[in-house]
Amino acid sequence: MGGFWLFTSQSHAAVILQDDFNYVVDRDINNAEVYFQAHGWTGAKAMNSRDNRGLGYLYTITPPSWPSRVLVMESHPTWSTNGILQTSYHLYYGSETHPLGTIPANVWFQFWTYAVPGSRWTSQKFLYPCYQYYPCPGTGFRWLMGFHNRSLIGTTDQTIDAPPGGRFIQAESAFANHYAGRPWNSKKMFQNLNQTPMLEGIWYQVRLHFDTSGPQGVYEAWRRQLGETTWTKLAEWIGGVTPGFDFAIPEGSRNGNRVLAMPTTVNTYDSTIYVDDFIMATSLQDLESRSSSTTGDTTPPAPPQNPRITP
Repeated sequence: MGGFWLFTSQSHAAVILQDDFNYVVDRDINNAEVYFQAHGWTGAKAMNSRDNRGLGYLYTITPPSWPSRVLVMESHPTWSTNGILQTSYHLYYGSETHPLGTIPANVWFQFWTYAVPGSRWTSQKFLYPCYQYYPCPGTGFRWLMGFHNRSLIGTTDQTIDAPPGGRFIQAESAFANHYAGRPWNSKKMFQNLNQTPMLEGIWYQVRLHFDTSGPQGVYEAWRRQLGETTWTKLAEWIGGVTPGFDFAIPEGSRNGNRVLAMPTTVNTYDSTIYVDDFIMATSLQDLESRSSSTTGDTTPPAPPQNPRITP
């Protein structure tokens, strides 16, 4: 498990970024971005970066009985200027000066995630791509993936709530419109194939696919729980294929994004989430090839007990 791989040549840009977080970033330092930059990220905004913002901490730890370090996303929301109880912090890749396509229009992600027992949230913006720069003014984002404690049911305004500490995967796009309903419904792409939430205290591996490179967009999401060998497909929103779903991408907006921010914001509650073996690639084949060649089945051991979720 060795650091990261970053390919920039046009002929071999298969794996854009890989990070197993197996390096030291201390919670109490004030220059965390220096360490993340050394492993492929452009920078960081958090309480332990020189930006000194975010109301949350980004660092790495090696808990007892854990074979390698993991990224810790520790959130402590407070009232923001827009009247929302919120943590705003992130790692980011790319910048407003990078060209469109730094984050490809057709892109795959994979990572392990674990919610510390006692964590709570109403919503979490986890992967936030920007057409220009964070927080995506003007034309805004092309898509946004997050974790939420509530998911829509079918194509109605009915919802299903996760148990305490449970999360659903949801995404939204400025171009998605799958049924008539409240304005926020028209942009949400929820778990339409499997509505089982991911629970606190359990490791899950998540795989995502976004493709806005053609006339119709694609969003797909899978997960597998620790110990499982097969993936469960949670969501499939394919323009022109999914019944009643239109995902028309204007021709001028099929070039991807400049910046990717992670996790960006967590609302309402204190929470701590671990992330490991993060990969961003241009195809499923490259994603699977890099996973198997560097980390085996990328299955972490049993999670640590009683980690900190408050300062």
